[in-house]
Amino acid sequence: MLPEGDTMPLGEDLKPAADPPIPAKSSHVPRNPLPLRGPQDREGLAAGEAAAEAGRARISTQVAACLAIATGQLALGAVNGWSGAALPDLAADPDLAISTSQAAWIVSMIAVGALASSAVASRVMDAVGRRATLLATAPLMVAGWLAVALAPHVAALIAGRALGGVAMGLIYTTGQVYSSETPEARLRGRLASIPSLFITLGFLLSYLAGALCSWRSSCYVCSVPAFLMFLALTLVPESPYWLLLKGRREDAARALRWLRGPCYDIASELKEMDAKISSVGASLQYRELLRRRTRVPFLTALFMQATQQVGGGNILVMYTATVFQSAGVDNPQLSTVYMGVCQLTATGVSVLLMDKFGRRPLIVLSTWILGAAGITLSGYYYLRDEGAALPGWVALVAVLVAASGYCLGCRTVPWLLAAELFNTTVRSTANSACIFFNRLLNLTMIQVFPHFKEAAGASTVFLMHGSLSLVCGLITLFCVPETKGKTLEEIQDYFEEKRIGWWRKGGRDLQTTVMVKNQGNA
Repeated sequence: MLPEGDTMPLGEDLKPAADPPIPAKSSHVPRNPLPLRGPQDREGLAAGEAAAEAGRARISTQVAACLAIATGQLALGAVNGWSGAALPDLAADPDLAISTSQAAWIVSMIAVGALASSAVASRVMDAVGRRATLLATAPLMVAGWLAVALAPHVAALIAGRALGGVAMGLIYTTGQVYSSETPEARLRGRLASIPSLFITLGFLLSYLAGALCSWRSSCYVCSVPAFLMFLALTLVPESPYWLLLKGRREDAARALRWLRGPCYDIASELKEMDAKISSVGASLQYRELLRRRTRVPFLTALFMQATQQVGGGNILVMYTATVFQSAGVDNPQLSTVYMGVCQLTATGVSVLLMDKFGRRPLIVLSTWILGAAGITLSGYYYLRDEGAALPGWVALVAVLVAASGYCLGCRTVPWLLAAELFNTTVRSTANSACIFFNRLLNLTMIQVFPHFKEAAGASTVFLMHGSLSLVCGLITLFCVPETKGKTLEEIQDYFEEKRIGWWRKGGRDLQTTVMVKNQGNA
C-alpha cells in the first residue's frame, strides 16, 4: 500500500477514468515513437533489419534435403513390410510350398543382408560420401525386388530378399547420418524423424500392394520408391560435415549455403564445425571408441537399439497377417491395411512432437504403450487357449495399439540418437556399429519368433516382449539424456565433460549441462 497522501504516478499513456477518451491520431503520425531524425538513423535501422535477416536460415531447403533422404526410407519400409502382407499368399502358393523354417528365412533374410552391409557402411560412406553411398543403393534395391518377383523357387526368393537387405543396411546407416548432419539444431529432431515417417509410409505401401495384388506383382509396386530415391538424391548436396572431413572447405561452404539459404551467415557454423573436427581429429582412430566421450553415448545408443527390438513391435509389423490369422481376426489382409494406417498416424504424431516434448518422454511413453498392449495380447491368447470364446476384434485392437505405441517413439528415437550422440569423426563408424547390433537383434527376434511361438505358445511370447518393453521404458526414464534443441557440438561437449557416472548424479541431463556451461561462459 502507498503512504497516506501519496498517489501512484501515471505513465505517459495512463489517464484517469474521468478524462475524456484520447482522440484517434491522424494517419501521418509515425509508428515508431522515436522518429528517424536523418539519413544516419535510417541507415542504422536498415542495417539492423539486414542483420536480423542474415541470421535466419532457410527452412525449405533443409526440409527438401531430409525429404530426399526420406525417399530411401520409403523404399526401406517397403522391403521391411512386404512379408507382413505377402506371407499368407506365399504359404498358399503351390509352386513354392514353403515350410515354417523357410517362412522365417524369407522374413529375416533382409536382416542378414543388412548385417553384412552395415559392417562396411561406415567405411563406404566415409570414403565416397553420404549422398553417393545412398545413390548406389538404388540399383541394389531394384535388383533385389526383381529377383524376388521372378523367383522360380524359394532359394531364389530368399537370395533376392538378401540383396534387398544389403541395400537396406546402407540406407539405414547412411540416411540417419545425413539427416542428423544437415538440419539446424532447432529443426533436427523433427526433420531427422521424417525418414521414420517415410518408413511407415513404405510399410503402408507394402500392405496395400499385398492386399490388392498377387505377391509377385506387389514386388514391382514396392520397387517404385527406389527410383524416386535416386531421382531425389540427384537434387541435394553432399553433407557439409563430410566435405569438411575431406578438407573440401569451399564445397562444404557451398553445400551449407544451399541448405541454409543466401541470407544466413554460414561462417560461424563452419568455424564451429572446424573446431569440433580439429578437437577429435579429421581421421578416425579406433581408440576413440574406447574414450568416455564416445563410450557412454555408444552404450546409450546400443541400449536404444535393444529397446526398439525386444519390445516385439518389429515382430508385429513383419508378421502382421500371420498374427491376425492365428488370433482369429476376420479378413487378415484388410487388417494389415488398418495396421499401416495406425503406424503412419503414430509416426506422424511422433515427428510433430519430437522437438516439442523431447526424445526421452516419447520413448518412455512408446515403450509403456507397447508393453501394456503386448501383455493384453498375451492375455487374449491365454484365455483363447483355455477355451474362452473371445471376439477377434479384441486382438485386432491390441495389435493396433501396440503398433501405434511402437511407432510413437521406439521406431523413431533410436535411429535419431544413434546419429546425433557421437562426434563428427566417429559418427559414421559408431552409427554403423549400432545398425549392425540392431540388425543382429532383429534377425534373432524374427528368426526365433515362429519357432518360439510353436514351442511355448503366443501367450508366452507376447508376455515376454511386453514385460521387456516396460522394463526398457523404466531404464530410459532414468538413464538416457535428453538432446532436444541441442547442436551436435553441444551434445559432444556434454559427453566430453570429465564426469564419472552422470546417471548417478540426480539424473542431470543435457539441458542442465548446457545451461551451466553457457552461464560459465557469460
